[in-house]
Amino acid sequence: MGLAKKLNNYDVIVVGGGPGGIPAAIAAARQGMKTLLVERQAFLGGVAATGLPVLAFYDRTGKQVVGGIGDEIIKNLSKIGGSFEGHIPCPIHNSFTPVNPYLFRNVAAEMCEDAGVDLLFSTEIQDVFVLDGKVTGVKLFSRSVVYDVDCTILIDATGDGTAASLAGAIYEMGDAKKGNLQPVSLIFSLGNVDIDEMLAYIKTNPETFATPDTYGEGIEYTLDYFLDSQSFYFTGFEEFIKQAKTNGDFDIPRDRVIFAKQPNKNEIVVNATRVTHVDPTDPQSVSGAEIEGHRQVQMLLNFFRKYCPGFKDAFLANIACCTYARESRRVVGLKTITKADIDELLVPEDTIALAGYNVDIHQAGVGLNLLPAAHAIGIPYGCLVSKNIRGLLTSGRCISVEPYPFGLTRAMATCMAIGEAAGTAASLAVQNNTDLADIDVKTLQQLLEKNNAIVSI
Repeated sequence: MGLAKKLNNYDVIVVGGGPGGIPAAIAAARQGMKTLLVERQAFLGGVAATGLPVLAFYDRTGKQVVGGIGDEIIKNLSKIGGSFEGHIPCPIHNSFTPVNPYLFRNVAAEMCEDAGVDLLFSTEIQDVFVLDGKVTGVKLFSRSVVYDVDCTILIDATGDGTAASLAGAIYEMGDAKKGNLQPVSLIFSLGNVDIDEMLAYIKTNPETFATPDTYGEGIEYTLDYFLDSQSFYFTGFEEFIKQAKTNGDFDIPRDRVIFAKQPNKNEIVVNATRVTHVDPTDPQSVSGAEIEGHRQVQMLLNFFRKYCPGFKDAFLANIACCTYARESRRVVGLKTITKADIDELLVPEDTIALAGYNVDIHQAGVGLNLLPAAHAIGIPYGCLVSKNIRGLLTSGRCISVEPYPFGLTRAMATCMAIGEAAGTAASLAVQNNTDLADIDVKTLQQLLEKNNAIVSI
């Protein structure tokens, strides 16, 4: 039993300091809410603090569809050399935004403090207090101390829907037929990469970046993209994986590697580990994934050095603090985004954020499906509001979506836009002493647009 302490009451508590939580906390605090942001790691950023590029600031038309606090984070990062100037168009991913993971942590924390957010690091949520179907507070645990904290609104930005689950919210996991979840990955970076040698190879061997049949029509790289951009997001080297498999040097369920050029000179960030059949809500399952993820990092390091042009003298520069899940709980809301909404490219009247990525679904096997959406789709406010627990909002990738559109809404920039909407909605509910389900969505939209968020195409 830990030492029990009582913290002051908060208007808004945000659990999870990743792409969905940081803007939520900043938005609420900027609207005058007494706001607490709880993060299980000792820093902010979540998957953005791995160095993985941020996707989906632009949609396939080239239009910027995420602004507001998310865009502000990147601009502040660019000022200190933590990103390149502006978001970079990409024929595969629509756009990508390289980030220095360590500087991202610094910028996020500074912006939270400037907004007046109280930060509580290295802290897990242990329970959620619910009275008559409404959230009244949370129980937190850190370093043998247990905190009871009252709040008016709770925002779950954990990615796993942990707080919502503890509150008793209805949720779903996996696909409708078998409950399968997309694989988890452990992100890492390599330093001392000879970028010029790597580019020289692909210039004479453009087939190395040819896209597979599981990618949608029109999704393909051009050589100019790699040669003319200040950075690039690369998917390929299938020929080297085949060689390595033949030689017994590669057993990872991947048919190509994915990596991006970092803001740091001669450094790339790699998204090529893949651990399948993992339940992100099961500690034992996650522990096994961590072990396997680190094994795969070593195998990939050896693979790059032995087989890939430009990597002979590369070294392991960074490994993320943990594996990150693509998919976990999806909390059922007052509204749910369906496959039909994606097929029809709907931007409904109650849209509070835009999702401008592709439908990106990693298979349990070696490949992935990447299907383009012609332009951004809208995320209705009701997708953030728990269907059965009052005072509870979701943010980031655990909002209410079906499995197919989830492949589009889970991108980091989209999660940032959702987060700003959640924090702003929470402030309106507190200010007007109203249920989340009853706030005026047009007022919410107007306030978001006033703060440079984008809610329409």
